[in-house]
Amino acid sequence: MTLHTFNRWQWAEADFDLPSAGRTRLPIDALSLRYGAGASPDRRALMDLAGWHFLPRMAAHYPPTQRNNVGTTYYSPMATLAEVAVDTGSGEVTILSHHSILECGRQIVPALVSGQVQGGLAMGIGHALKEVLPLYEDGPGDGTWNWNRYELPRARDVAPWNQTVEILPPLSETDPPKGIAEVVMIAVVPALANAVAHAIGHRFHELPIRPERIREALA
Repeated sequence: MTLHTFNRWQWAEADFDLPSAGRTRLPIDALSLRYGAGASPDRRALMDLAGWHFLPRMAAHYPPTQRNNVGTTYYSPMATLAEVAVDTGSGEVTILSHHSILECGRQIVPALVSGQVQGGLAMGIGHALKEVLPLYEDGPGDGTWNWNRYELPRARDVAPWNQTVEILPPLSETDPPKGIAEVVMIAVVPALANAVAHAIGHRFHELPIRPERIREALA
């Protein structure tokens, strides 16, 4: 069996005419069956060349679009504090430490949560301080851009030995897992922008905050 589901913070449902079960409502919106060797010739004759029998829906039942408004209950909130030092001569920003607090509900695989947090923080640091591609003719489309020009954060840039993360316990025994994905990269970006603003007294409104922009602001 293969199936497709649609979730609008509530599963879509559809009615199917199932063999030996008749009309049945299931929390899916598409369904195909593959019959085994013991199935009747009539059923096996319904399969396509790939061996699947697509069951058309008798009726579909989708949750109301208004339920999109409750998407925040599926997302993990995260907060980050960042400590930086800014060299006012070179414009270089050094991250001294950072601390994050994550609430992701019940963890299914804690090691994956930890890895996602670490990777997301590095991604956010790159977005805030490193990664830039010019627009138009001078951009990557001219064929001369590679890792020598597009700067990604390395271990030395993310304070690997001075980063801490506090993962809050589930709110209850029934608290479901919440998606983290790229959500964990968001909080460190404004944290770094605020830290730089506090350090040099100038707030940037475009990212990344590169050394040359800091030198220009302090000139």
